Amino acid sequence: MPRIMPRSRVSTKVFAAKGFAAPAVSKDMLVPKNAPTVTKVEFEQPLSIVKYPDPRLRAMNSKIKAFDSSLMDLAKEMIRLMYEDDGVGLAAPQVGVNVRLMVFNPDGKTKPGNESILVNPVIVSCSSEITAIETEGCLSFPKLYALVGRPRDIVVQAQNEKGEDVKLELGGESEQGAWVSRIFQHEYDHLQGILFHDRMKKSEVDTIREGLLAQEAEWIAANPGVDVPMLDSPKPKKAEKKAPKNKK
Repeated sequence: MPRIMPRSRVSTKVFAAKGFAAPAVSKDMLVPKNAPTVTKVEFEQPLSIVKYPDPRLRAMNSKIKAFDSSLMDLAKEMIRLMYEDDGVGLAAPQVGVNVRLMVFNPDGKTKPGNESILVNPVIVSCSSEITAIETEGCLSFPKLYALVGRPRDIVVQAQNEKGEDVKLELGGESEQGAWVSRIFQHEYDHLQGILFHDRMKKSEVDTIREGLLAQEAEWIAANPGVDVPMLDSPKPKKAEKKAPKNKK
């Protein structure tokens, strides 16, 4: 997720809520029961940011069982790439490694050393009646920004890079808390095979449709013969029927 967003397009709307993180988690936030488990994280250098519509962004991501040097090597490389692209968050499938790992730093490269590394994260509850709508971008969708609505408050269980259990309550009324919650949810969606335009209203997708189609065309040209899910092209408008002229 990029750090800098065009402020002229930012719009925040928060709707009334009942308490922090009411226990309501939609099905698409649940970890798939058939998600496989890996005992060693394997990847090849050099890594790079995977761009839409690469099928690895939609693939199922494995749970991680081994907390060793290979896991830390991947996390460190992800952090390096995140800062290189001026991002604040990055998920493993975005570098072509389909495991349930994310890194983020809400302050970006301006405050290195403040990174969070989360392994096998799970959203255990979220605010069903608090929705924050703000502009988002994504490192896998260069220069595309649009409004995305998300729950403001969430409770997360995960493991850190050492395999220790951690629990996070993200959100709240502060701007920083809501920002961290949004970053986490954006990266968590990547672990679920969900992309940021999947969360948009159709009217909002239309504002970036041209850019999405251009990315699809560029990727397909570079990877001929690979079958990938495509965005539906806009249907041509039907010609309006003219009223018949009155015959005299």
